[in-house]
Amino acid sequence: MEGKRRTFFSGAAVAALIAGLAATTTPAHAQQQAAATPAAADAQPTRPDDIVVTAQRREQKLQDVGIAVSVLNTAALTNLNVTSATDIVRAVPNLKFNSYGSSQVVFNIRGVSQNDYGDQQEPPVAVYQDDSYASSITTASFPVFDLARTEVLRGPQGTLFGRNATGGAVQFISSQPTDVLDGYVRGTYGSFNQRIFEGAISGPIAPGLSVRLSGIYDRDDGYIENITPGQPDRGANNHWALRGIIQYAPTDNFKARLTVRYAEADHERQAALYALAPECPNAQGQGEFLSTTQACAYWGSPPGAIATGYTNPSITPSQGGDAWKTAGTGDPYVDRKQFAATLRLEGRIGAFDVVSISDYQHLTKFYNEIGDAQPELPYVKGQSSYTPGPCAPPAQAVTCYAPGVYFYQGTKSDQYTQELRASTSFGRQYLVFGAFGMILNGNYTAKYATPFDGYDPTVAFSQKTRSWAIFAQDEWKIDDHWKLIGGLRFWHDHKVGTYDGSELFSGFTMHYGPDGIRYNDPTGTTPLTGVTATPGDASANFSGVTARAEIDYKPSRDTLIYASYNRGSKSGGFTFSTGTPTLGQSVIDTINNIAYKPETLNDYEVGLKTRLGANTTFNLAGFYYDYQHYQAFVQVGFTQSVRNLRASNLGVEAELVSHPLTGLTLQANASAQRSRVYNVLLPDGVTVVTHNLPQAPSFSAGGLIRYEFALAGGVASLQADALYQDKTCFTVMCAPVEREPAYDVENLRFGFTPSGMKLDLAVFVNNVLNHAYRVYAYDGAYYNGEVAGVYAKPRTWGVTATYHFGGQ
Repeated sequence: MEGKRRTFFSGAAVAALIAGLAATTTPAHAQQQAAATPAAADAQPTRPDDIVVTAQRREQKLQDVGIAVSVLNTAALTNLNVTSATDIVRAVPNLKFNSYGSSQVVFNIRGVSQNDYGDQQEPPVAVYQDDSYASSITTASFPVFDLARTEVLRGPQGTLFGRNATGGAVQFISSQPTDVLDGYVRGTYGSFNQRIFEGAISGPIAPGLSVRLSGIYDRDDGYIENITPGQPDRGANNHWALRGIIQYAPTDNFKARLTVRYAEADHERQAALYALAPECPNAQGQGEFLSTTQACAYWGSPPGAIATGYTNPSITPSQGGDAWKTAGTGDPYVDRKQFAATLRLEGRIGAFDVVSISDYQHLTKFYNEIGDAQPELPYVKGQSSYTPGPCAPPAQAVTCYAPGVYFYQGTKSDQYTQELRASTSFGRQYLVFGAFGMILNGNYTAKYATPFDGYDPTVAFSQKTRSWAIFAQDEWKIDDHWKLIGGLRFWHDHKVGTYDGSELFSGFTMHYGPDGIRYNDPTGTTPLTGVTATPGDASANFSGVTARAEIDYKPSRDTLIYASYNRGSKSGGFTFSTGTPTLGQSVIDTINNIAYKPETLNDYEVGLKTRLGANTTFNLAGFYYDYQHYQAFVQVGFTQSVRNLRASNLGVEAELVSHPLTGLTLQANASAQRSRVYNVLLPDGVTVVTHNLPQAPSFSAGGLIRYEFALAGGVASLQADALYQDKTCFTVMCAPVEREPAYDVENLRFGFTPSGMKLDLAVFVNNVLNHAYRVYAYDGAYYNGEVAGVYAKPRTWGVTATYHFGGQ
């Protein structure tokens, strides 16, 4: 295998190197001819306020691209206080996320997401740091710093991005090395003793050779107050990251860029962030909140209590308590280390511009969740009976209960990707074609135990993915008004999965893999027959074709009307649960449903991009999604599962940016959609319903107003932004406890830059009205009678200072 990897990457690197050598000898007249092609600037000069994007793998003006794209540049990211990948949802229509910790983030675009919390799952919204693809929900969230811009592409991007871009793509594009000394340092202090230090330095180190180094350090004390004496607050950041970019450009036609990234979270208190939320299963097997006077017959617990018997209305939001307080004990934390190196080579071979991207990523992570929201006794392996009693000092005056849930996830993965693509213009056509390959090896451990009732599983699994694809896209500019675009991509995956699970108290074991499928239940509860899955299912091949067809019409320079068909797909795979199944028929059902099919999304879209006068742009997009084999995540008893269902979505989005007066910026966006997931089987095994796609509100909107003006020998700015979201569900099961009511969030910022100084000062307040809303919810009715719900941060404030140096 190592030999194959070396061949795989060496061959691509040699091809790109040849491109570079060829570039150094390209005649001058060929360079001039290339500059005159439509690819260079789409025929028209740019305006000062034109936004440049790389949504089609080359630089183009945003208003000339027939894709629903939202862009946040460096200034916007700074002014919105964006320090993590998930912060961008405040400014992008139909972009949502759910997260139960900093290491587990799932982006959602137009309701397209994958809520299975297994670390081996690839999400359907492709996330990129520069040219580096994040293949796991564990790598989709990271510290954000020193960025040139962020681009969010909504809708399937199956041709040029391809890899699991069913829902769209999110690109974080770093600031690049400069040919003069340039940089900045920034410090922020805020609520919960938050300290963020960020900086970058860039410049030349030799002719044709430049470098940029940047980093961030983020630490605070946690936004969830712990009321149990001696226990630290939760939700605390403790991470840092570095990035280095070295660029070599000896000629105009050859460029090599190496990007190296490292990020580390050391015992970060970003686990077990759940608010106390007692619940009880209803007649359909779904959780409903308990009031202070309601008892749960299923668990036999006191009124208003979780299954262990603990109750505390003062910290229970559903009972009128504080959403940002907990009584949890233990030591929940996240350890995470990420390393990545990306080599991008650009050159020219004859009439072709060639790009080679070689990327390697390594991840180790351990997520440890214990003492979710209650004061509890220490977990002891093999102990199935606990008697409530005094907690350990200094909390001996507090009663500790039996451990409710003990949950951990461990990951070690290595990812290698190689992309080689070429582009050229001939006549009025612009062609891009290439190939992509990926090797992904992951080893995982997990436990989802409920010690209080004698259930203690341990699982270990691995997944190996070998993927390749070939693609091509052609643009034909018929005349100055009409353009046709067509593209195809063929992809193939080979996945091998192996799973071993055991349960301590029952002695149950199961194995799933290409070497066989077997299980043993010493209690005699599980049937001996009924398994239809075969070892071949654990070594599966998946293939598919994605496509794009589009027609663009430009009646004038400032208006684009487009209609497109985009077909996206996501590979099949395995649902390897973090817990073993309930003994009995559930074992058979779990094994038979570990493998699931690829999903296909057909997107029919029309759009308008135009200017309203000289200072306003307006974009409008309407879409219809027809989903086949939608990979719907469900929780059945103690095990996770993915069911292939049919789904649809009909929606419209609008974005407006205006500068009506000098110094005044107005932005607004809104979206409406009607989504459906059909034939959703509820946990009772009988009831079938139709639900919405997860986190797909029927209406959402956002807005920003910013005014810059002269003040006291400098330039001041006032900014306010707001977000509104209608009610949603966090999963397709849409249990009553997973339904999030409508909410709104408002933020304020005041900035000041003294004249003649390279210093920016700002004061900000986020969530000004202190609204409580959840970013994650998961029905745990059959686990411990408690909803796993994570609330976004309460009102926070901060002050920040940025000093710039160097520059022109």
